[in-house]
Amino acid sequence: MKLSHEKVIQLSHLLSEALDQAPGVSLVAEKNDVRLAIVRLLKRELQMEADIERKVTTKIESLRRGVPEGSPEWDILYRKYYDEEVGKYRSIKE
Repeated sequence: MKLSHEKVIQLSHLLSEALDQAPGVSLVAEKNDVRLAIVRLLKRELQMEADIERKVTTKIESLRRGVPEGSPEWDILYRKYYDEEVGKYRSIKE
């Protein structure tokens, strides 16, 4: 999913406010520092998502048999390759 910079900022404000107001949650940093950390995390996750989508699309397009985008086979391969790529990212983080 692609989000504009403005949407990421808006989400960071909403999330930091929700955290600040949540019962049982006390922020250990200034609210703006928490918001900036949320922005960094959101941008990193969105970039990871874009990288995965690009790798999966490239992998499908490189198949010899030429799978047409939007076909049922494309959808199946996309889900399969997407899950594989997400698994790679998860194993790297752990």
